[in-house]
Amino acid sequence: MITVPRTVTRRATAALLAAAVALPALTGCDTTAVTRDRVNAAVAPTFANLYVLQQQLRGRKVAKAAVKAHADCARGTGPDASTRGAGDDWTCTLSWFNAGPAVTATANYQLHVQPNGCYTADGDGPSDLNGTPTLTAADGATVTNPLWRFDGCFDIS
Repeated sequence: MITVPRTVTRRATAALLAAAVALPALTGCDTTAVTRDRVNAAVAPTFANLYVLQQQLRGRKVAKAAVKAHADCARGTGPDASTRGAGDDWTCTLSWFNAGPAVTATANYQLHVQPNGCYTADGDGPSDLNGTPTLTAADGATVTNPLWRFDGCFDIS
């Protein structure tokens, strides 16, 4: 049997208690730095980069500059919807130029935004873009669909 000196267990207990008290203050009491503008500004370029990658996997050449992705994200729905704060109730509609400057396309994502500015976006359609976890690449291989679900972070300072 191993015995632990009483001072060690008291210190460990005190450290655990301090961490338990501090954790809520660090992880979610103040999420006002998570704003609609910051979410929009982070999601759009991440989507554009991954869209270009997806198209390359499919054997298509697309320049990131031509995509011109735009995100319109909101937290919740209805007139009481908030424009700030962490949560899993963010939705984003992304629009971009698909095949030239006159043809726009849209896709929907559900976002879980954390207080630290990191998020996970889950595709919500259309199915040929982000509705499946894999896709068939130009060489016939089955590869991960980069737009099915993606993660990103933004600065909250």
